[in-house]
Amino acid sequence: MRKRSLALACAFVATGVLLGPVPAAHAAVAPVLYTVGSDGPASGLVSVSASSDSAITSITAHLYAPDSAAGDPEVAEVSDFTRASGTDQQGRWLTSTPLRLADLGVYRVTVDLTDADGDTTTAQGTYEYRLEANLTDLQATPRNPDYEHQDVTVTGGFTVTDPRTGETTPAAGKQVDLEITNGADETPTTGADGRFTATYTVDDPSSAYINAWLRLDEPWYQSRDNQSVEVKAVQSQTRVTLDAGTVYVKAGQPATVSGTAEVYVGGAWKPLAGAVVDEVWDDGDGGSGVASRPVTGANGRFTGNLTVPRSGRVDVRVRTGTYLGYSGSQTVHVYVASKTSITGFTATLNKYSELTAKGRLNTGQRLPSEAVNKVELQYSADGRTGWQTVKTVTPGSGDPEFGAPFKGTFDAPYKGYYRAHFKGNRDFQESYSAVVHANRTRTRITDGNASPEPVHKSRTITYKGKLQRYTSGAWKAYADQKVKILFRPKGSSTWYDMGNTYTRSDGTFSKGFTASKDGTWVAVLLYPNSTHLVSSGREDYVDVI
Repeated sequence: MRKRSLALACAFVATGVLLGPVPAAHAAVAPVLYTVGSDGPASGLVSVSASSDSAITSITAHLYAPDSAAGDPEVAEVSDFTRASGTDQQGRWLTSTPLRLADLGVYRVTVDLTDADGDTTTAQGTYEYRLEANLTDLQATPRNPDYEHQDVTVTGGFTVTDPRTGETTPAAGKQVDLEITNGADETPTTGADGRFTATYTVDDPSSAYINAWLRLDEPWYQSRDNQSVEVKAVQSQTRVTLDAGTVYVKAGQPATVSGTAEVYVGGAWKPLAGAVVDEVWDDGDGGSGVASRPVTGANGRFTGNLTVPRSGRVDVRVRTGTYLGYSGSQTVHVYVASKTSITGFTATLNKYSELTAKGRLNTGQRLPSEAVNKVELQYSADGRTGWQTVKTVTPGSGDPEFGAPFKGTFDAPYKGYYRAHFKGNRDFQESYSAVVHANRTRTRITDGNASPEPVHKSRTITYKGKLQRYTSGAWKAYADQKVKILFRPKGSSTWYDMGNTYTRSDGTFSKGFTASKDGTWVAVLLYPNSTHLVSSGREDYVDVI
């Protein structure tokens, strides 16, 4: 598309060559030519600007055809110049009779100047000889489109003045370059009367300036009359009505935010169809970035789903646009129950049948309140049913994302299944640990007996018994195990280690000691391996005589 600028238009008013400054007063110099050119490309008149130290008395312009060579004959000579402005010493002169030349284009010009002192100057310039396109009656309807009237129709007409004939006629069947500053350009064609029509849809809220240029195949110039029309869309008021102001969800689940959007047009609120509704989450502490942008249906209804990381608010408003103004923001409060987990859970049964359960409670970026920050340690015989809470513990301080540690110790059966349970509340989801199994094999010492009873001092007293373990549903001999024999003197509360013995293949054991005083004897399995429980035999009191 050929575009024209204001600078180009101005150039046609005074084209030519600037040859020098105005000579100082009374300087004895020849006339100076400032510019030579056309008084409008289609006027056929020649304009000369010049000065001298005395009155300029004669001006003659010799015109040579476009692209002519030096030495070619002139095609026209004009000398009927009349001063149009300024003084006889310094002014602008214009011919009175339009030139009727054969060809359009830029002519080479030689100007002869003579002043009252008889001084003469011959200078070079150019003369532009072009068609002149004139735009008339450029209109845009409506000038202010709105939500219900979004199409704009642009009309206008063009005439063309030909300097070769001096005639002005409608520009029939010519293409028009319709420039729209914030929209796609249009290229309508003029009718027999030189008029054109084009329709476009406004899709930008800022002002648009429409210009029209006639597209011709020959050298031409377009005047600047009716050079542009401004079009600016009207933005109508909008509003949002929410279905609910509060939404509760679990972390990871979408929060549904819905409602109705309306636009105020024609003096009434009407459903707003095809509009984008911005739903933007904000936790009030700098957290943002989650948004949903549903589009309203024919009835103005919209539904958006947002998966937000934590509790906060969702600001809802109609997105402004070409025809839609700011709706004002409506707020939905979204409460998110943070996802929790219990990790690293273990349950260990020691040799004394004490179980220690521990793990970490993970609650995300926040710590629960004191009332909620509790973990239940639960037991089940089969790991599936009959879960019962045996101890409740409070997790310690710690990074909630890494996990707050908790630990509990309690007497437990020799085998069973265990888990940790966090109840949660509105702000935190319930969670369970993995189920773990803890067990140790039971042991027992049977037939424990110290003899003889009574025993003479310094004689041998022997402690006997049998060590068994419960395996495969029955008590069986537990061989090759170290059994410790303990003695507590009469009147004492302290047990003394009297030595060790080992069980035989049938689980029996015995060990003799020198009797020295009255007291109680007992055998114990005090140091079992990591899979068995401790056990002790029958305490037997023996008199020493």
